[in-house]
Amino acid sequence: MIRKKYTAVETWIWDNLQPEESNSAAQTYDAMIWQAEGKLPVINQPLNLRDPAHFADEARIREYLVQIKGAEEVLDIGPGDGWPALRIAPHVRMVTGIDASLRRVEVSRSNAERLKIDNVKFAKMSAVELDFADKSFDAVVAASSIEQTPNPIQALQEAFRVLKPGGGFSVDFESFDVTRQEPLSEAVSLLEHPDGVLGWHYRMKHRDPPWERDYLVKLKPVPETAEAFKKARELIAQAGDNPTTVREIGVEFLEANKTGVQASSYYELEHFTTQTMIESLEDVGFTDVRTVYSAARLARLIFPALSTSQMSDEQLTELAQALAEIAASLPAPLDQGQPVVATKPKLSS
Repeated sequence: MIRKKYTAVETWIWDNLQPEESNSAAQTYDAMIWQAEGKLPVINQPLNLRDPAHFADEARIREYLVQIKGAEEVLDIGPGDGWPALRIAPHVRMVTGIDASLRRVEVSRSNAERLKIDNVKFAKMSAVELDFADKSFDAVVAASSIEQTPNPIQALQEAFRVLKPGGGFSVDFESFDVTRQEPLSEAVSLLEHPDGVLGWHYRMKHRDPPWERDYLVKLKPVPETAEAFKKARELIAQAGDNPTTVREIGVEFLEANKTGVQASSYYELEHFTTQTMIESLEDVGFTDVRTVYSAARLARLIFPALSTSQMSDEQLTELAQALAEIAASLPAPLDQGQPVVATKPKLSS
């Protein structure tokens, strides 16, 4: 039993359902048909540099390439649906993507096959137990995945182990530097799982210290439950996803649909601030650890001032490249949740 304070929703779940302990791969990422709603540039949609989201994505990918310049063998920890692995692959010799979620691995493989990218491979593997020899990769990238592991520090240690001396590590993470100011936040989402089960998902984030708990209540896909889901989705769209302020999607929903519950589970994640990420990387053994501006953020800031109708795709690509090069060398404040980069010492064993 977790010895941290429970919210009203959590108390109801524990009093009535006694959820089993799980992890983010099994409970969350295996339940998703797509990540990013299937709207990833290049991977899901043709690249349109006149779309601000696509322009920002192009800038971030190019920043990764600046950070791993010269790398031939790259490891992507937690690529989800193949990002950034599939976007990096055309520029290096080989990318290996590992994910603890089998569904994400399968989707990534399918995307690679559809896009005819053959210098990338994906495997189901835990980031805390990488099945690779020491010093296997020239560079490692991790996009919002380290904090999803059951032991983030061990995941960083593994990234360090499989890096060749002199290799670079680039990590994006859900930093609690820039989350909402409330000490605690709650959110409910409703998903139809690939196996037909209706999933009521609840996430509680604690700000200081930074951690979260996530719950899943699986409900039978019978007409009554499906109708309750439909009404709850409409209510979320109208009034928000906080079950404390919108009780009809929280305790009241669970109480009303209790007889339809098939199973329930939970997991807990420990999160980083920029400072704790830097300190953790240094403790593991990395050097030249620093936070840099995200090229995607710079792209979003500059995009409204661009007259894209007068710019060619070539010019927009060159601009994205320039932003990437600027961002990769531009120190960022510690309180803004920007990417962190680090290097494995050349004399490291």
